[in-house]
Amino acid sequence: MKHFCKSVLMILFILVISIIGLRIYTYNNTSTAAAMIDYFNPLVKTATLYTKTTENYDYTYPDAVSKIENFAYVQTCYTDKGEKRKLEYISFGKKLKPDKFLRLTVKGQNVMNWEEIDKGDLPDNILPLF
Repeated sequence: MKHFCKSVLMILFILVISIIGLRIYTYNNTSTAAAMIDYFNPLVKTATLYTKTTENYDYTYPDAVSKIENFAYVQTCYTDKGEKRKLEYISFGKKLKPDKFLRLTVKGQNVMNWEEIDKGDLPDNILPLF
């Protein structure tokens, strides 16, 4: 019984260390693997980020079914407190117009949705960052 308890505690310890280590690994990592890890990691909380669009996208790829061209952007985003984050988001089927503001709902590196907002909807403390 003593050996069993030690084994269970060791497995739990390794699991907790792995979850914390993966959280550190995925921060500002724009890979698809990082987004998937953050999606399932219970330590990663949902947050709101803000960014300003540019003409420059990082790459394009066709949709697997409809063959519509999707545009991927990797940009610096800001939290409500003005903290920087590097994040990748996808514009499905259209290139985004430059100099527009976006509000992104994310869980770590996983972008759950984004929406275009007016400049007046930005938090006052991050407006000077743009």
